[in-house]
Amino acid sequence: MKLGFSAAEEAFRAECADWLQAQMAGEFRDIKGITTLTAKAERRKEWEQHLGEHGWSCIGWPKAWGGRDATLAQQVIFAEEYARAGIPGRVNHIGIELAGPTILAFGTEEQKLRFLPGIAAGRMIFCQGFSEPGAGSDLASVRTKGRAEGGEWVVNGQKIWTSLAHISDWIFVVTRTEEGSKGPKGLTFLMMPLDQPGIEIRGITQINGDAEFNETFFTDARCPEDSLIGGVGDGWKIAMGLLAFERGVSTLGQQMAFRNELE
Repeated sequence: MKLGFSAAEEAFRAECADWLQAQMAGEFRDIKGITTLTAKAERRKEWEQHLGEHGWSCIGWPKAWGGRDATLAQQVIFAEEYARAGIPGRVNHIGIELAGPTILAFGTEEQKLRFLPGIAAGRMIFCQGFSEPGAGSDLASVRTKGRAEGGEWVVNGQKIWTSLAHISDWIFVVTRTEEGSKGPKGLTFLMMPLDQPGIEIRGITQINGDAEFNETFFTDARCPEDSLIGGVGDGWKIAMGLLAFERGVSTLGQQMAFRNELE
């Protein structure tokens, strides 16, 4: 067996590399080489929108939703060339690699229309509301509560380690919507706008001086009743589906970045 990429795939690599390197030598040369997630955040949001304008934001998505229907091999190649060009990590990684694929797999057509174009265009930045104090890697122990009231979901509780919440527009939240439920039962997966009085975000400063992580507090925070993905009580299933997407090819770019740092 001969392992490697085909001639067509190597041609795609050349296309990716040429375009990415041109951007880092031109309009976006000021962000090249940044290694922290929060540096020049507004400029990197502009980069997200630039990727979207040129069809490089979410190449593995269907063309109908802003992608390129890229094969697995093409996605691997793009991740490698992205890192090789010295481009900093995506500030909308959560939207492109987690929220978007989850909506594609489990969302309604209306939800796809509501969220996917904005994510693909880099205008809708997402963060993740899973971990809580006392429920870090144990998602089934979340205590944040949600209740249906007047056509909305009302959420109270706290999330922690919410990467880039302070520069994000939306957060997806696993919340307990069945009173008295325990473990994976009674959880619901909600999409919530962050710009509202009921949500407070507090940064967590790291040893390197960066503050990419946050505590996020919900005090009667609200979202429309149809903002849940799947059905009421489907939160565990949706979250497990999302975490499967998290193990995708995007992590290969991190390996390239680590090699760049080592060198």
